[in-house]
Amino acid sequence: MKRLVAVIFSISIFLLWNVPVVNAQTQFAEAGVEKFRVPVQAPDFTLTEVGGGKVSLKELRGKIILLNFFASW
Repeated sequence: MKRLVAVIFSISIFLLWNVPVVNAQTQFAEAGVEKFRVPVQAPDFTLTEVGGGKVSLKELRGKIILLNFFASW
């Protein structure tokens, strides 16, 4: 049993050792994307909720917002 655990551990270390570590900054640099030097505010827009209410981006200032752009094609 100890030998099996040692073999699995060795194989997992070998596999993980060969995985390239790429951080977000490297990916942005490869794509030619740079940070904004001056912060830019998102344009204000209003969305209609399923229940009929409205939500404005301005109302959510200071909160974390996740925009999910969904396409059904």
